[in-house]
Amino acid sequence: MEREMNFYCIAVRSGMEEKYKESVQPVLEPEGPLCGTLHFLKKQMRLKNGKEYFEPFFPGYVFFETDETEPVQLKPLEKGKGFIRFLPSNQNIKPLVQNDLNIVSSILSFGSAVKILSVTFDEGDRIVILDGPFKDFSGKVVSVNRRNKRVNIDLDFMGCSRVVGLSYEIVQKVNEK
Repeated sequence: MEREMNFYCIAVRSGMEEKYKESVQPVLEPEGPLCGTLHFLKKQMRLKNGKEYFEPFFPGYVFFETDETEPVQLKPLEKGKGFIRFLPSNQNIKPLVQNDLNIVSSILSFGSAVKILSVTFDEGDRIVILDGPFKDFSGKVVSVNRRNKRVNIDLDFMGCSRVVGLSYEIVQKVNEK
């Protein structure tokens, strides 16, 4: 019988996501006290000169995928470099649910990095994403930078509204009636 996986969100110092992953990796080894996988989500970006690079999708957040259901078992992860807290709090550790889980799962179904996408829409438009890890998600366009091929979308994540910046490709304007 296959066990269901849980995803926990861990806040770390921004810019230390990779160092955090490396520092807790021994805890996750087969002989370690905890079994699971850490995910640091990234997005591919493009500079004006065409050079491409990756930056954090959710700066300061790392996601832990495990079949562990007892939050107290996650305590060894607190010893990682740059650890701040579990979400929603260290006293109330809970796995991601509903929309948050759908977003993280959707991104991971395409790997841990969101590739460059392209679009044709304007600020204030309601859009639906047609392809990639956010397929079928919708949101409101906050800003578009066509020269750099970047778009900011207002996305509901972890209980609040977050503006997510992406390089863009395949989205469609939703016709509002």
